[in-house]
Amino acid sequence: MAQLLKNVWRNVLSGNSLSKTTFKSTKFSTSLSEVMRTKSPDTIMASIKTSQTAENILAMVQQHLPMMTHKHLLQALRSLFELQKAGKFDHTDNLIKDPAFGILCQNFNKHARALEVNEAVEAVKVLSYLKVPVDSLIVQTMLQLIRANINLINIRQIMFLDFVLDQFDSKNHLVDVLKLALPLAFQIHLPLELDNNDLPLLKDMLMYCCNRDLPDRCINNIVTGLLLHDQIIDAQSAKSIVWSLCQINCTEQFFPTRVQLLHICYDILVQRIDQLTYNDVLKTAAKVKGRVLEKHPEYYHEQLLDATAEYVIRNNIEFEKALLVARILSRVAHTHLGLMEYLCNLVTIGPVDLSNARTNILFSFVNCLSNNNYTPEQEQWDKMREQISKNPILNATNAALPWPKFCLELASLGHYEDKLLKRVFSDDFLQDYLSREKNTLDLLQLLTLNEAVNAFYSDEYKLPPQILEKAKAAYPVHALTEHLKESLVRGLGGEEYIAKNVVLPSGVVADLFLCMKNGNPVKLPNTTQEEKIPIEKLNLPLGSLPICILNFNQGCYSMNSNRLRGTFRLVLDVLDKQGYATVSINVTEWLKTPAHERTPYLMREIGYKCGEMGMKLSAT
Repeated sequence: MAQLLKNVWRNVLSGNSLSKTTFKSTKFSTSLSEVMRTKSPDTIMASIKTSQTAENILAMVQQHLPMMTHKHLLQALRSLFELQKAGKFDHTDNLIKDPAFGILCQNFNKHARALEVNEAVEAVKVLSYLKVPVDSLIVQTMLQLIRANINLINIRQIMFLDFVLDQFDSKNHLVDVLKLALPLAFQIHLPLELDNNDLPLLKDMLMYCCNRDLPDRCINNIVTGLLLHDQIIDAQSAKSIVWSLCQINCTEQFFPTRVQLLHICYDILVQRIDQLTYNDVLKTAAKVKGRVLEKHPEYYHEQLLDATAEYVIRNNIEFEKALLVARILSRVAHTHLGLMEYLCNLVTIGPVDLSNARTNILFSFVNCLSNNNYTPEQEQWDKMREQISKNPILNATNAALPWPKFCLELASLGHYEDKLLKRVFSDDFLQDYLSREKNTLDLLQLLTLNEAVNAFYSDEYKLPPQILEKAKAAYPVHALTEHLKESLVRGLGGEEYIAKNVVLPSGVVADLFLCMKNGNPVKLPNTTQEEKIPIEKLNLPLGSLPICILNFNQGCYSMNSNRLRGTFRLVLDVLDKQGYATVSINVTEWLKTPAHERTPYLMREIGYKCGEMGMKLSAT
């Protein structure tokens, strides 16, 4: 009442008359402003949501800006994001350069204090997708807001925000600070938000931990939760888990639960691999390959790699995509002859023609055939050889290409190309090719190729004497040969029947050498003081059968069979052709057998070889 009297007196003094409006306008104007605030903004929000063009959204923002709250402005940004995602406009550059977009951002920035932290996270997502620069005022304001409230965001928001920050093109100090802080916040929230019943969340948390190299305790807690799901894990989740575990240490001795989860997921993928896309299958195999090549055998899974090859065949994957899978299997020495047959059929039956294949396709295909030690049946192989010979890449003179390796792999398949051999054995090529440091492998490949060409094709091509001697000198001796010798001594009855590291005329070093005559071992001169022994020093008797035992590492064999890879089998073929009975031993597998089985195994292998050469072994 007192306030009303004051208003009346103020009007009198100012000369204003007391009208009906003086008494009724307060209530009326209040209700009108409430209507404007409650109804109009809802209409604006609906219009923003239903707009089909960026121009309409920006025009609406300019028209109704005084009435808009931060929620309307956020919806405007969100709608622009949805339109861009749906391909409704081509270039975000044009959008962010539009003055109307600048007005939207400026006013959204003014409302920053009203934002909740989850709204700030969403704003950062939208702005990053629209390619708004990270150092712009609006992005910096949102990041500062998140930084100040980082303890209020949950694990899902932490993971999502970390992903969004990776999308910014340029470096920024505030982004770097947040990327350091988010993993720490994740570790704090993990014990509070870990839900063992939420498989998708567990899967995503494992991926985040592995990508960010978080402490083992975090990873192990999540792994324990995932193990509770066991066989109910779906194929997509199993794939994601395998990808994550391929980034961390899964050594069984230290992390048995990780290995357990890895193999559960492998088994699930074997059973449900058809639920994955080709790209997912390829990427999974590639990640497994990477870990195996880093000397982590616990990642090798024979059934999964078999299933990968069968996926390619069953789904009629085109040649180049199928070859990518074959190359991965070849790198880890996994043999799948069905996949090789499938690739060969695509070449000989169609639609693939090796005569116009690109360099990497041709070289990869030959490499896969050689590593799998697979030669197609003769008619099919003749057609493929004809296509290979017609490929113009064989006329190239690019010394950077691994021509000796390519020739050696072709030789392991029984194919020799004169134009390639002429080039590879030329002085100019060899001088350039061997100019690199650490060329021991190159020398050994040239040595094997030299012997194969001379044994099976032509004596027209030879390495220059100085290079041949250098290659022979580079031939290695095996560190584990002594173990073989001890077992063989027991089988033959004495050390005098065995020589170690015998250098053959070809330059190949026989890890163990013995000589049989009439089924019995021949005594050899004592040469134990020498690291390498030229065969001439052994004075072998006439009519005897020299036997070379070659000690091959696991890498020379297929991982899933005792099948030598093509270029190593070629060494045996060459020695056989030169008159030596050769026995190859996978020393890694041999050492895994019980001690009492090792000597009988060696004697059986020697006995089989003697039988092939028409001699019965008398020694036991």
